[in-house]
Amino acid sequence: MEMLIVSSEQQKHLIMLFIRKKASMSDKALLKNLDAYDVKSSAYSAFKMAPDLRVERIHLPFSDEKSAKLQGGDFLYRYLSKGYICLGNYTGQPKPDLTPWGVRSVRMLPKIGFGL
Repeated sequence: MEMLIVSSEQQKHLIMLFIRKKASMSDKALLKNLDAYDVKSSAYSAFKMAPDLRVERIHLPFSDEKSAKLQGGDFLYRYLSKGYICLGNYTGQPKPDLTPWGVRSVRMLPKIGFGL
């Protein structure tokens, strides 16, 4: 299983994509194909046009859901603690677990996404 984080440092926005198996497309192809992903956020159209988009790939253990949640939460927390806003809803499979870092709930920004 793979979690992809696409981020823009200028905008301080990111999206998370969860893929059941290892993604076969390159980072460049993924960035060109961002229209294929349905992210419910009013900021997503501007995000897709950002000149500084980068992709981080995180391999999550498929058989151990608890470890996958913790590992996904670790990477997500690294971004959120730097002030990034995740576009869309706080969903995913597996849903990243932020409780080890003292986060009990995320701050929802209506029609945009969530942050700390």
